[in-house]
Amino acid sequence: MDEDVYKIGAVARRTGISPECLRAWERRYGLTPAQRAGKTRFYSASQVDRLTSVKALLDQGHPISQLIQLSDDELQRRLRPSPRRATVHRRRTGLVGGQLILAHREAQRSPETTDAGIEVAAQWTTAAELKADHGALPELDCLVVYVPTLDNQQIENIEQIFPDASLVVAFRYATAADLEACRQAGRSILRWPADWQTLARRVTATVPVVASAARRYSDGELLHISLMASQAGCECPRHLAELIGEINDYESHARRCTSVGGVVDQDHRLVAGHLGAARGQLEESLHVLVEKHGLLASAN
Repeated sequence: MDEDVYKIGAVARRTGISPECLRAWERRYGLTPAQRAGKTRFYSASQVDRLTSVKALLDQGHPISQLIQLSDDELQRRLRPSPRRATVHRRRTGLVGGQLILAHREAQRSPETTDAGIEVAAQWTTAAELKADHGALPELDCLVVYVPTLDNQQIENIEQIFPDASLVVAFRYATAADLEACRQAGRSILRWPADWQTLARRVTATVPVVASAARRYSDGELLHISLMASQAGCECPRHLAELIGEINDYESHARRCTSVGGVVDQDHRLVAGHLGAARGQLEESLHVLVEKHGLLASAN
């Protein structure tokens, strides 16, 4: 037997494709190994290279049913980065609920399913477990929560636990009033059960939450900078301080608008987050002038 062949376990370790997937592809698409010895499968080095390319394209969201028909040259062409195509950011996602965790595991076992556009980075069986981890939560782009009934109060509680991530609510039952409340709040909801690809598309379609930067300067410090601006030889520090003060005021108003009648408005939450991020950029510019000219040296 040639040395340049690999058992199915070695192929799985080299390519990231499970032995179950390789056997399923053999049954469905005729992806036969180079050699056999009884029930043992042996794959050639060229097959391993091809499977590595297939796995890379699967991770980008291409279906196996299309990839399996392509030649090696066509696979390589698809792998080459296109200057006109932006890099796809896989959204770090958390799952809350045993039904979602089981659905994800089932999707991982399916040879034709990929986590296109998302990366499951954390899992909690219940919302109570999520709340218990409040002090050490990971950074997530989106949180998917399963609820048996669409309870808006429960959803609001979860939003308060994890305010810096978009939210998708998978539900089994709902009243007409609850559905309308979610629509009014701009919440992303998904009737369950649903296939994994539908869930992944819903996650990638959610509006990212922009985390607001903490204020660098208090109102009193901004006033002091404005009064001492003449030390810089121009009025730029005063103008920047005034702009930052205006953003602070409007951000406070926008955050009040994020909760109307006890319902979180996702659009206003996004606005408030962008305002905080913009303030952070202006504060960086102001900090350069404050440090250079000692504009806070005589502050309290």
